[in-house]
Amino acid sequence: MDQPKIERLLRLLRLLAGNRNYTIEELAAKLDMSYRTIYRYIDTFKESGFAVVKLYGNVYKLGKLPKKAADFEM
Repeated sequence: MDQPKIERLLRLLRLLAGNRNYTIEELAAKLDMSYRTIYRYIDTFKESGFAVVKLYGNVYKLGKLPKKAADFEM
C-alpha cells in the first residue's frame, strides 16, 4: 500500500469518527474521491474490524466496538 492511499484512508477514518455526519457525496467531494472509492474504503474498514454503521440513507459513521471486540492479533 502506498503512502497517498494510507493518507486517504486515515482522512476518511477521521471524518467518519468525527462529530458531524457526512453523506457519501459529501465525503467524496471533501476528499476529492469517487463515490465508489469511498464505499471501497468503508468496506476495507469493516473487513479490518472497525464498527462502521449506516445511520440512514447514505450516511455512515464509525461506531463503537462492543466490549468483547476481536483483538488485532496476527
